[in-house]
Amino acid sequence: MSEEGELNEMERNMVLQYVKSQDPQMTVALEQGSVDSGDSPVFPIGIPGAKLSVFPNGAFVFDYSIRALEPFVDKKVRVQFYYNHLGLHFTSLLQRTQQGYAVVVPLKLHRIGEVKSYSKDDFRAVVSYTVNGRQAVELPCVPDKEFDLFSRPSWKSVESYMHSAVQQYYERFAYDLSPREGEDISYLISVCRYITRPQETESVEGTAKPYDIIYIDTSRIILGSRGGEASLLKISSAYRIVFEFGVFANDFFKRVIRIDISVSDIYSGKDGQKCFVCIFSGMKAEDERFLYEKFSGQRMGGK
Repeated sequence: MSEEGELNEMERNMVLQYVKSQDPQMTVALEQGSVDSGDSPVFPIGIPGAKLSVFPNGAFVFDYSIRALEPFVDKKVRVQFYYNHLGLHFTSLLQRTQQGYAVVVPLKLHRIGEVKSYSKDDFRAVVSYTVNGRQAVELPCVPDKEFDLFSRPSWKSVESYMHSAVQQYYERFAYDLSPREGEDISYLISVCRYITRPQETESVEGTAKPYDIIYIDTSRIILGSRGGEASLLKISSAYRIVFEFGVFANDFFKRVIRIDISVSDIYSGKDGQKCFVCIFSGMKAEDERFLYEKFSGQRMGGK
């Protein structure tokens, strides 16, 4: 494969044979620019390998039982899948045939690009713990850009196609939590949204990834895992988290906060996503003030 991520014809044939024999799961999404402004939103569809056939002419054919593909007919789609743990994608026209929904695999396939790092304007965090009282294990955490961390979650943030599934999770989790009267559990909206969100195809399957930060206030932080993390947090276990905030557009001016945390709850989605609700303890007053003002956009105490 070339450095630009383009496969030659021989490599393409090897990929076709691999897909035929291994039945990898695929994700099909509308390519940008293929949707008219008046169309309703159409979201990515996960295709299990058992619903896919590979034809000698180089076509992938998806079973007609996947009715969610109907809005994709006669439109350009992006198909993503793993080949020997390497993320690949191509674009093609999806058509209705006698055998099913078909896309012809083009002569050129491409690697899925590596995930870009966050800008220095975002904050970052590291969770750490010790092994046998000596060796420190560090778990990096980065903000998930699809979540507005410093505001209270609302149902408006939930994508319309996910609303029903998110609502079902929310009702179940809220029932299990049994909140006190007047207790704010709106953070569960972010939890349910995260574990319901479709998994994305990464550039390389199974590589260790940082935790996603999806929520934070003065009492807790919620970390998300899409799978592949080197170490998973455990319930009731104690950890230390270090936050680093950029105060000015200068790497030398940063606000660092160190807080002890413990995992109070773990929530799981059907595709392996997990959310870890981590409770702060022993927070300094000045750190609580900083997080409050960051979270609410208001001065603590109204002054």
